[in-house]
Formats: sequence, C-alpha cells, structure tokens
Amino acid sequence: MAYARSMSPPKLVIRSHAPIRKILLWMLAAVAMVSAGLGLYVAGQSQAGFNRIQAEREIAALRNELGGQRAENLALRENIAMLTTAAKVDSEAYRRVEVSLVDLQSKILDQQEDIAFYRGIVSPDDTAGLRIQNFSLSRAIGPRTFNMQLVLAQAFRSDRQVAGHVELSIEGVRQGEPVRLGLRELLTDEVPASRLNFSFRYFQDLKADLVLPRGFAPQRVIVRITPKGKSAKTVEESFDWAVKPG
Repeated sequence: MAYARSMSPPKLVIRSHAPIRKILLWMLAAVAMVSAGLGLYVAGQSQAGFNRIQAEREIAALRNELGGQRAENLALRENIAMLTTAAKVDSEAYRRVEVSLVDLQSKILDQQEDIAFYRGIVSPDDTAGLRIQNFSLSRAIGPRTFNMQLVLAQAFRSDRQVAGHVELSIEGVRQGEPVRLGLRELLTDEVPASRLNFSFRYFQDLKADLVLPRGFAPQRVIVRITPKGKSAKTVEESFDWAVKPG
C-alpha cells in the first residue's frame, strides 16, 4: 500500500506547433531567392549589353528586311527570265537571218557561176569550135568515190549538131609505180563503159561517179574528146587532180 501511495500521476506537457507558418516562411524565402536570382540575371544581361525588348525589335526589323530582299530577289529573277526569253528570241531571229544570208550568198554565187559559164559559151572571140568548157571533181557518198562533171560546148553561132564520145583516164601512183586507169576501171556500173557519148548543139553537161581503187594516189586527169565526122578535130586536155570542198 505504501508503494501505491508513493507513485505520483504523470504530467501532461502540451507544446504548441505552427507548421503553416513555417511553410509560408519557406515559400516566402524561395520567392525571394527566385526574385533575387531573376534580378541578378536581368542585371547581368543589362550589363552585358543585352536587352530582350530591343533584341525582339531588331529581329522583327531583320525579318521585314529579309522579306523585302526576298521580294526584290523574286522580281530580279522574273526580270532575268524575261531577258533570257528575249535573248533566246533575238538569237533565234538572228540565226534565221544568218541562215537566210548564207542561202542568199550561195544563190548569188551559183548565179555568178552560171553567168560566167554562159558568157564563156557565147564569147564572140571563140573560133575553136568544140571545146571543154569546164571540168570539176567533188566528193561523193562512199569511200574513195568522186563526182566528175564535164561540160562540153561550141560557139553559139554554130548551127550544126555535134556528136561523139569522151575518153577519160586518170594518171597516178600505186605501190610506187606509175599507173593510168581508164573509165572501165573507174565507173561504178556493173557493165562499165570505156567512154562517154555526147550529142548537142550548144553545150552538154556530162556527169559520172568515179571510184578509185585502194592504194591508188591520183595525180592528174586526161580528157580526150573525139567528135564524129571526117573533118572533126580531136580535143585533148589534162587537169590536175583537185577536189572541190564539199
């Protein structure tokens, strides 16, 4: 019983707590730290010469300037396209004029050659009778193939018909040896003729394709004209091998 009396009842201690106040204090401290940091950041940017508002204005100005340059570039491209088209049109027109001039010059040259040819035929000084008016060679289609043109004529005041034949041969070198080839070895026909026949009153144009054999180097052409008739005179001329440019 004595032991029970000596035991005293426990004391209740009440302590007051203010968690809300602490939370508010922590929040205020955090806001203060953030504000201070932001202030330091802005101050640092200002000290470094950076102004966000000014930068945005400059960016907007640069964008406007870029837009203007793009529009100017587009206009320049359109002008270049127009100039290019005009240049192409002018070039095509110039090309056509140039082609027309070349064609006209060719026609004039042909006419001059025709005039010279007819002047030679109607020459009042011609008393030789039958003659070789012109002889020419030009390249033809095919290897070693040439077009031969021989024009025979007599004075216009002659009223008689003249007829006969032409013998043609080519002198040259083959394998280091002199060679003379006749028409039978030069014509492309299956049955080559040994001569060309003629019959005319004023002039006649004789043409033939000549094919040279391999390894043969021509040097000159001999043309021999033999008219019919007892009093007719044979005409013979030689020409250097010269091919007109095609």
